[in-house]
Amino acid sequence: MKKLLLVVVPFLLLLVGCTSAPDEETSIEIVEVEMELPENVKEKEEVTVKTLVTQGDEKVEDAKEVQFEIWNVEQGKENSVLLDAEHVGDGVYEVKHSFEDKGVYRVQSHVTARDMHVMPTKQMVVGDLSQEEIDAILAREAEEEEHEDEDDGDHGHHH
Repeated sequence: MKKLLLVVVPFLLLLVGCTSAPDEETSIEIVEVEMELPENVKEKEEVTVKTLVTQGDEKVEDAKEVQFEIWNVEQGKENSVLLDAEHVGDGVYEVKHSFEDKGVYRVQSHVTARDMHVMPTKQMVVGDLSQEEIDAILAREAEEEEHEDEDDGDHGHHH
C-alpha cells in the first residue's frame, strides 16, 4: 500500500500543479451587486427594492436572472417570497413589494450574470420599531440559529 501511495501521491500533485496554473487571459472581474433598500417603510406600503449590477466599470445590462428573496426574520427564511426583478436600464434591476407586517426583514438578491451567481443580503426594518425591539428580534434569531446548528451536528448546510 505504501508503494502505491509513493507513486500515486506525487503523480496527483504533479497533475494538480499543472492544471491549476493561472492563465492571465481568463482572469475576469467579478460581478458586483449593490442593493438599495428604502428607509422608513410602513406596513402594507408598496416600495421599490433596487440593485445595481456592475462588472468592473461596466454596468451589466444582460444579467440572466435577477431575483429578490425577502423574508421576515421572525417567520424564518423558509417563509420567504422570491420575486423576479425587472431591468430598468443603466445596470439597475428592481422589484416592487409591500410588507404585510412590521418587523425586521432580510432582502437577498440572487443575481446570475456572466457565468457568476452573487447573493448579497441586507437587512431592513418595516414599521415603527424601537432599537430595543430590533435588538430583541435579532437576538432571538441568533439564538434560533445557534440551536439549529447544534441540531445539525456536523452535516452542514447545503444550498
